[in-house]
Amino acid sequence: MKKEKIGWAAAVCFLLLLFGVTVYMLRAFQRMTGTVSQEESMETEYYDAYYALIAENDDTVLWNSVYEGAKQEGSSGCDACVEFFGGRLASDYTLAEKLRMAIDAGVDGIILNGDGSPETERLVSEARDKGIPVVTVLNDSAEDIRQCFVGVNSYNLGKEYADRIWKLLQEIGRDCQVQVLVSSGDADPGKNTLFLGLRDTLEDRIEEEKWEFEAPVSAIAVDSGDAFQTEETIRKLMIEGTTQTEILVCLSEADTRRACEAAVDYNRVGEVRILGYYESRQVLEGIEKDIIDSTITVEGDQVGSLCVQALTEYRKTGYVNGYQPVDTYLIDRENVSAYLEQYPE
Repeated sequence: MKKEKIGWAAAVCFLLLLFGVTVYMLRAFQRMTGTVSQEESMETEYYDAYYALIAENDDTVLWNSVYEGAKQEGSSGCDACVEFFGGRLASDYTLAEKLRMAIDAGVDGIILNGDGSPETERLVSEARDKGIPVVTVLNDSAEDIRQCFVGVNSYNLGKEYADRIWKLLQEIGRDCQVQVLVSSGDADPGKNTLFLGLRDTLEDRIEEEKWEFEAPVSAIAVDSGDAFQTEETIRKLMIEGTTQTEILVCLSEADTRRACEAAVDYNRVGEVRILGYYESRQVLEGIEKDIIDSTITVEGDQVGSLCVQALTEYRKTGYVNGYQPVDTYLIDRENVSAYLEQYPE
């Protein structure tokens, strides 16, 4: 009888151990696939607020940096849990789908890299109606309904590009056409404002310095949501621009990569000077190899921190400054190696 009791006790212990291992493996799988709930993921940690960070291209060093800055600010001073919503999942979700999920989850605030589409604006409006504040970051959208924009002043950014272009004009020393890829329609008015700042500043500098050559600035409309159309536009610029040295300004990381690839494919390296926006390993390697002249980027940690501060201030007071500026940095051949060290092979 005693042996039977010992046997039953051993069996019970084994079953309990098996149950514990099963629960542990299930939790691990849920965390990997993103299906674990907010309460389960935080386990014994409790926060006053739950914020969702949403970006279309979430698998980049820049957005990982933005997330880390937001997460650090949330845990250290704002008592908020920040989740990269829909990021790092096996399935790909559109920006609108991630926004839909965040609204349905009843988050306390949304940090959104807006795309300016009607669907996104409709969802931002719905979030507002449900009492969920939205802070747009880097790409502004839904200006009349979002609570704050954290990013770069578009007109001033245009002036920064104009300063770089002026330096290139001194090196080229002859007539040169400057072309800027801007968004078609009204999807991203910030890029159109940037174009105005670039053109006005460059024209003023040329007039002041009595520059003897011509450097007309033209806007080339592209649909940022249509990769094929954008690639075709860049291809035509590379082929049809063979009679003059060109300066091509790209206002997204994706367009900068496309221009870099096109310059190599159509043997325009050194003839087309490419100025980019944001960073990735491919963009930085393009600068290192002299395919891309330079790119302008931001400090992701600072961006993420400011977003969380803006959401927290709005939730506490009902008010927040509609615009929070961030610092910009120029990456060129002189400092690109330091940035490349942050990117794994």
